Amino acid sequence: MAAARPDDDTRLRAESASDSYRTVVRGGLAVLLGFVLSIALIAGTAAAIDQVAIVSPDRTQIEAAPGETVEIDVTLRSQGGHGGSGIDAVTLVAQYHPDYLEIEGVDRGSWLDGSDTTIRTAEALADERGTAILEQRREPAGDGATGAGTIATLTVRVAEDAPAGTTTLSFDETEVETTGDWPIAVVDDAATIAIDGGTDPLESFDHPDPDELAREPPSSNESGNESAATDGSEPVPGFTAGLAIAAVTLGTALLAVAADRRGR
Repeated sequence: MAAARPDDDTRLRAESASDSYRTVVRGGLAVLLGFVLSIALIAGTAAAIDQVAIVSPDRTQIEAAPGETVEIDVTLRSQGGHGGSGIDAVTLVAQYHPDYLEIEGVDRGSWLDGSDTTIRTAEALADERGTAILEQRREPAGDGATGAGTIATLTVRVAEDAPAGTTTLSFDETEVETTGDWPIAVVDDAATIAIDGGTDPLESFDHPDPDELAREPPSSNESGNESAATDGSEPVPGFTAGLAIAAVTLGTALLAVAADRRGR
């Protein structure tokens, strides 16, 4: 076999270099595609997270003695529902064991407040059923409310004869409505109350359907000119424009390198 001429050697080296650059470019584009798809997946998850309402007490672990009264602020955190719809109604349902606890009062918080709207409320305090309900609704609804803040304050009294142990105050029957047509999921945290230093869980209670409880006639509370409380809440980050620009820039640079090498 004849030895390769110098021109052939140059051509072979150029082809080998070109193949290497193509391999690098293909690998870079594959990484870029994976990056964009992962960001899109994160963005979809973030959008889903945005469409929930989180109901929780300001303290999840509380110590109290028999006969003691404690106040618990219940907070609501939500960025609203689909299509930018805000929250226009909340039915807070607090449930507990009536042998150990009693909710003596439920005071409305300012979370739903907004300019040019009235908050209509109704409540039910059914201690024998271990349930307290506070309904709140904006009229007119306007754009609804978003953010984080106090939706209600509960005055909770521990029974004089309550035994030592832990019992819960839960909010898992709470309902939240938006100004849009789509429902919104509610995620809740319970408050655990340790009575007289006890650590063992006390007996649970079978609560009736809260929809069966009659509410008091609604009363109106004129809100001030304040917008819905925010308390520093931040929306869940999604697929930002900055990330999109970075991805496009990276892709353009890789393609430019490939074109430059092929032209040599």
